[in-house]
Order: sequence, then structure tokens, then C-alpha cells
Amino acid sequence: MAVAAANTPEAEAVLAYLRAHPDFLWDQEDLLAAMTLPHVGRGSAASLLERQIALLRQQNGQLQQRIDAVLSVVRQNAELGAGLLDLAVALLQSLDCGGVLEVVQRHLRDHFHVEYLALVMREALPGVVGQAAILAEADFRGLSVLAPAARAASGIALEPGLRSDLFGGEGAGLASLALIPLRGDNAQGAIVLGSNDPSRYGPEAGVDVLDQIGRLVVAALDRCLAEP
Repeated sequence: MAVAAANTPEAEAVLAYLRAHPDFLWDQEDLLAAMTLPHVGRGSAASLLERQIALLRQQNGQLQQRIDAVLSVVRQNAELGAGLLDLAVALLQSLDCGGVLEVVQRHLRDHFHVEYLALVMREALPGVVGQAAILAEADFRGLSVLAPAARAASGIALEPGLRSDLFGGEGAGLASLALIPLRGDNAQGAIVLGSNDPSRYGPEAGVDVLDQIGRLVVAALDRCLAEP
């Protein structure tokens, strides 16, 4: 590192300014982090050196927090990826539509920690009893309007009556809702998700994973309905 001569006009100007403003360096965090300060034996910079050490520790702590946040996101994404893979395998192994709907409910609760869910179909599926709600046409159309682009939607609002039909008495207390449309060649339906946490399915929540879940379920239902 190059060291400037102590007797240059520039150095004298800096010294004069620091003498006139003895507290100047105290709040110059960027400068303090880059400076080389003398130890106590050479001068009276002990408190300033302590300030520099404290600043560097603070910056190190902030950096560690950012690293921890990134690692947390990586772990969450890995868990979601593993959950999607497990769901896909289980759906492939399902022998009929009843098995598909059972897999969906079990995996969403166990792997994706969904608190409340309701399976909705436009028409009854062959051999399926009690696993999905069959809505009146007007209610089903009203539900479909919430996801016009066939993509999952978060932060949706449902009429009190429909909440009650889908979730029973607990429906009124749910703080956030999301919708996964199921629009296949052979089946039309939806998965409605609910949570007591306002932010889980809030308007700003991401829906990419919900979209992938919907695609897997639609493919499985179309397959089982197409088979003779």
C-alpha cells in the first residue's frame, strides 16, 4: 500500500482539517473500515481503533445475516422441489381418479403444509365419492373467474356462502385464500387453499409452485379419465 508523504501540502491540509474537527472520523464509517490506524503505543487512537473494530464487526454481522437469508431461500426451494418430485411420482402411481385426489390431499397437507384445502370438480368423477365438492354451475363459474388465465391466483376473495360450502364453519375465519385451477381435456375443477396467516396466500404471494402443482394434477386426472 502506498503511503503519502506527511509533509506535502495535501497532507498538511488534511491534518489541519482534522485538528479543527476532531470528531470528523467518528461518523465516517466507509473511511474507517478502509483505514489503517495506529495502536495505543504510537499515539492516542485507541478509541478510534475500537470504533473501527466495532464497525467491522457490525458489517460482518450484516453480511452473515444476508448469507443466512440466501441459504434459507435455497433450503426452502430445495424442499419445494423435493415435494413436487414426490407428488409427481405418487400421481404416476395412482391407479384411478380417487387415488389421484387422495394423493393430492395427502401431499398438500404433509409435504406443502397446507392448513385447509377443498377439491372442487365441475362434474362428478367416475368412482369418486365424497372426495371433491360438486358446485352448482353458477358457483363454479364464479370460482373460475378468479383465475381467468388458467394460472393459480393468490389473495382471492370468496362469498361467505361459498366459504362455508368449501370449508364448513372454519371458512369464515380464514385470513387468506388461493386458487389452483384444474382445466384439463377431460376434467374441470379447482383446488382452493386456505390459511390462518394473512400473508401466506396474500395478494403478493408467489404462485409458481401452485401452478406446477396444478399442471401435475391436471395431467394425472386426464390420464386416469382417458384410460378405458
